[in-house]
Amino acid sequence: MSSHRDVVAEVSGYGVAPDLAEELSTSGLLARLHDELAVITEDTDAITGQRRALAVLLKSTGRGVADLLPRLADVARLRFPGVDRMMTVVPARRIVPAPRSGHPHMRYVLATDAVALADPDGDWSVRPAGRTDISDVLPLLVEAMVDGYRVAGTAVGEAQVEADARRLFDRAVEDGIVFVAHDDEGFAGHVTIVPDRDELSGLDRLELFDLFVPRHRRGTPASRLLTSAALRYARNRGLPLRGYVSGHGPAPDRVLDSLLGKGWVRDTTYWSCSLEQEGHRVG
Repeated sequence: MSSHRDVVAEVSGYGVAPDLAEELSTSGLLARLHDELAVITEDTDAITGQRRALAVLLKSTGRGVADLLPRLADVARLRFPGVDRMMTVVPARRIVPAPRSGHPHMRYVLATDAVALADPDGDWSVRPAGRTDISDVLPLLVEAMVDGYRVAGTAVGEAQVEADARRLFDRAVEDGIVFVAHDDEGFAGHVTIVPDRDELSGLDRLELFDLFVPRHRRGTPASRLLTSAALRYARNRGLPLRGYVSGHGPAPDRVLDSLLGKGWVRDTTYWSCSLEQEGHRVG
């Protein structure tokens, strides 16, 4: 049997911050499955109040992969009665079989120096947003959040997310991390970045929360210019920048392939699956 210090040292060895490794070692949240080590906890959605299990893979040797997800589901079902879905957080460069009952919920990508930057020309401009830009940006943030829940299989109304979207905009404007694009025809889109911290390592990073170009402005340089603004912001501060593709199917797959072709690389993937259908139904 491993000692407390052995467990702390092992968890720290997987890139987990020392204080968190200490906390996890006595939390009862760790689960060892074959040669795999995971943290399995419960999460509640702030908007819908829906409960779900959250499984974060720490160690991954590749052994026991064939039934890894069903075994994670079994542990989650026993720990959290009444919870019917599980989100499995799969680290970058880690391959697990697709859940029998699930799909990729979010596929994160990480910007590299290979991603080319674009400069505004002609009548185009990109600038940090001010509070007066809320009338342009807020409806797009709300639309993006509603669509994100729809892709995840949950219907929410605009009123449910508007307050959160407004708070997000206010914080991001204060931090100077909302950028808006314009040309001679007016507003052409925004990119909103949020400060983020890796929950395991404790390292700071940035997340490209939303890049939205109105439908009638798509096919213009707006998306490329806004992406470049986000990249410059991150590079100037020496922080990693992550983006993500929501949902699954041919359209999201094409978006992911396009990003990878432009120099982004795969990062964490969030798999969503049914606990009842995925598990072995033991216990």
